Amino acid sequence: MLQFLALNKQNTDTIQIQVLSNVQITKLMLKRIGYLILLIYSTIFLAVAIPYSGTYAIGGFLCSVFMLRILNDFIKWRKFENATLTASPSGVSIQTKNENYHFNAKDITYLEVNFFSNLVIRERYRSLGFPLMLVSNDDREKLIHYFYDMSPKRTVMFKKIWEMFDAILVAFILAMHIRQFIIQAYYIPTGSMEDTLLVGDHLLAEKITYGPTIPQMIGMKKPIHLSFLSIRPVQRGDIIIFRPPNEEEKDFIKRCIAVEGDEVHIDDGAVWVNGVKLDEPYVKGVTSYRGFSEKRIEGVVPKGMIVAMGDNRENSYDSRGFGYVPLDRIKGKAFILYWNTDNIKNLDFSRLGLIK
Repeated sequence: MLQFLALNKQNTDTIQIQVLSNVQITKLMLKRIGYLILLIYSTIFLAVAIPYSGTYAIGGFLCSVFMLRILNDFIKWRKFENATLTASPSGVSIQTKNENYHFNAKDITYLEVNFFSNLVIRERYRSLGFPLMLVSNDDREKLIHYFYDMSPKRTVMFKKIWEMFDAILVAFILAMHIRQFIIQAYYIPTGSMEDTLLVGDHLLAEKITYGPTIPQMIGMKKPIHLSFLSIRPVQRGDIIIFRPPNEEEKDFIKRCIAVEGDEVHIDDGAVWVNGVKLDEPYVKGVTSYRGFSEKRIEGVVPKGMIVAMGDNRENSYDSRGFGYVPLDRIKGKAFILYWNTDNIKNLDFSRLGLIK
C-alpha cells in the first residue's frame, strides 16, 4: 500500500468531493489508452533497439499493470458515476446514483491509498474503495490532506521511489529514441578503416542527413527508411554505418564508393566508377578481389543500393564480400571522433575532430 491514513480529530470542517463528469472521464480514459499504446510501442521499440530477451517480459509486465489500472478505473467509473464523497468529523459518506455508503468515524479502522489509486475506507467487517483517479487533482490533494497520514516517512519514500522510477523510465525511452533516430555512439573494434579510423576510436554517427529509419518491428517485413525527412542522399566518400544484407546483429562502418546508377569496376589495384579511376588518398593497400570468392559488385549499381568498402582494402570485409548495401540498411553517417581507448589506461583525445 502506498499511504495509510486516519481521520484527523482536529478537523472541524466538512469537505465534499465530486467525481468528474462523464465527458471529462471519457477524455481521461482516452488519454490513458493513448499512454498504453505508447507504452506498447516503446516496449516493441526497445525490444528491437536492445537485443535483450527480457525486454518483452519487462515491457509486457508494465503494459499488463497499466491495463489493469485502466480496467480498474473503468469499473469504478461505472460504479461511482457522478458520485459525491463527503468527509466530516462524524465519518465518510459516499453517495452514488444507486446506493449511499456511510462510514462512522468510530468504526473506521484506517484508510489507505492503494496501488490503483483507490482510497480504501476500512471498517472491521467491510471496506470500500473510492477512485481517486476519477476526481480532479485539486480535489484529490484536498481529500488526502483532510486525513492524518499515519506514516509520513513511508509516504515520502514511496513518492520518491515512484518519481525516480518514472524519471528513469522516461529518460531511458527518450535516450533510446535519440539513439535510434538522431545520434548514436560507436566503437571501432577492427582495422578495416585504417588509417582513417583506428582500433579503439570512439565516434558519433548522426542519423539526420540521410533521414531516420524505423527499425523492423512486429508486423513489419523490413525497416522503413523515412527518406522524405533526409537532408540529402548518400554520396560517394561518405563514411556510413549500416548493416549488410543477411546481418541482423552487427553494425559495419565503411566508406560509400558508388551509388545507384554508377558503373563500378575493380581493376589495376583501384576502383573505377563510370570509367574514371577514383582518386582515393585515404586508401591503405591495393583494391582487388583477392580473398573473395566472386566479383559481386561489377557493373551498374542497382536502384536503392550502394557500394561500401573499407579504407584498409586488404583487410576489410565489405561489398566485395557481401554485395550491394540497400539504402534502408544504412543507419547513419559518421561525423566526429571524440577519443581513442586502444590503451584502456589512457584516453587519447588527440584524434578529436570531424571524420572525413
